Order: sequence, then C-alpha cells, then structure tokens
Amino acid sequence: MSIILRQNEELIKVARKHIMFLLPVFFTWPFLIAGMILIRYALNFDFFGYWWLLLIVVFLIVVLVILYRYFLWKTDALIITNQRIVENEQRGFFSKTVTELLFQDILETSYSKEGLSASLYDYGNIKIRTAANNEIIFDKIAKPDETVELINRIRRKDERVILDEEINV
Repeated sequence: MSIILRQNEELIKVARKHIMFLLPVFFTWPFLIAGMILIRYALNFDFFGYWWLLLIVVFLIVVLVILYRYFLWKTDALIITNQRIVENEQRGFFSKTVTELLFQDILETSYSKEGLSASLYDYGNIKIRTAANNEIIFDKIAKPDETVELINRIRRKDERVILDEEINV
C-alpha cells in the first residue's frame, strides 16, 4: 500500500476491509495443526515415521498462508487524502489495481450495509458515482458511514475552495 503524495497533499485516512474478513484465516488454518496433533496422539498414528517432518511442513504452510492473507488485507486499502481517493486493490503478490478519483470528479457518495453481520460488525460497501457516470464500489469497508461522511466533508471543503478561486479570478 504505497502512495506517492503530491505537493500540498495530506494523508487523511486509510480504510480497509473489516478485520472480520481476516479472522477466519487465523482460526481455521491452525485447526489443521490441531487435527494432526489429535490424530497423532488420540489414534496413535505417527504418519509412517514422518511425524515431525510433516508437522514442520504443515506448520510452515499454515504460517505462509496466514502471512499471505495478512499481506493482502493490509495492502488492499482505500486511501483518502485532501485531494483525492486512491483504491489500492491487491489480488496477489503480483496483481494490483490502483484506482484514483479526484474530489472534483465525484458527484455522489453512498454506502450500504446488507445483512445482519454487516449491521453487527459495522461494515459495508461504499459507492461513488463520478462525472463520467461511472460507479466505483469499494467492498466490505469497515465503518462505511464514517468514511462516506469524511469524503463528503472533504468534497464540500474542496467545492468552497474552487468557488473562492473562481470569485477571486
């Protein structure tokens, strides 16, 4: 999640997917190791004499999967500055899409929370409609209401600055 800030640009907020979408990785993969330990000692099965080697290999795979998912969660972000919004969409180590929106191009912002879990855990989708009638959707963002309110506040401030510049010209 790297962004090069422009002149007079300040980072205001970095919004990510809700942590709830990262937690299953931390809870499901370790069950593989627990299952192996259970099979080893409850059923007295030593995996044909390769118990320690298999345990180390599975442990390393579990750690790598957890680190990989954390990397994807950490780098997949919605970056809000005082001049623009940048969506950094990381799909893999070598697959990345960056979408940039200037505040002057944004016509409408909205958010939606669909389902009981979205309401309980406070996550949702943010929709931004641009001047070119494109709709950009940011999925499963934590606290979408606060993020949309922040975007609208910056947009209003940006509109006032543009109007002041037009009056002074």
